Amino acid sequence: MVSAATRNTASAQRERSDQMRARLIEATIDSLAAHGYPATTTRRVAEIAGVSLGAIAHHFPVRIDLITTALDEVGRRMAAELHAAAAAAIAARPQERTPALLDVLWTAFTSELFAVWVKVWIAAVDDAELYAALAPFEPALSAAFAAIADDVAPEHLPRAEWTHRIAVALDAMRGLALTQTIQPRPARPRRDAWPATRAELTALLDR
Repeated sequence: MVSAATRNTASAQRERSDQMRARLIEATIDSLAAHGYPATTTRRVAEIAGVSLGAIAHHFPVRIDLITTALDEVGRRMAAELHAAAAAAIAARPQERTPALLDVLWTAFTSELFAVWVKVWIAAVDDAELYAALAPFEPALSAAFAAIADDVAPEHLPRAEWTHRIAVALDAMRGLALTQTIQPRPARPRRDAWPATRAELTALLDR
């Protein structure tokens, strides 16, 4: 029979292990945001987290495990924030449900978390192992983006047509966000393309 003291010790060890994993994941996300994928080495993550390389190796024996776990967390956070923000925006702007939804989606596409997502996916283009490891995450995030659109689906429109329109809108926003994320920073501020894009997408979705 396992004693209460033994169970308490095991529970405390699991809690410390979970806290260390969370600390390493957070440090990895911070490094990806600030330095990009190539520079996010295990050594840099260890420095940011204030731990030893051995601590990282214990939880993530290879670098790709650390990166993919961090990106999975990025996707989960984006989905959770998206759902909460969409519900609040639609409730606050009931007469402008479609523009409210689009603004929430655009905020997600221009967030630091999306920038992290993009940086790792761009690296995966030339890294077959990384691409294979990331492949399961993309459908889940895309589904999370599409799912909140159900809240503003017109009753008169067939679901297949609404799904198609939302896919077009998401592709347009993703493309615009990618352009803003990866293009070199100009000497002068760029024209804000979102208002015109939002107007066109609102017309597409509401027609």
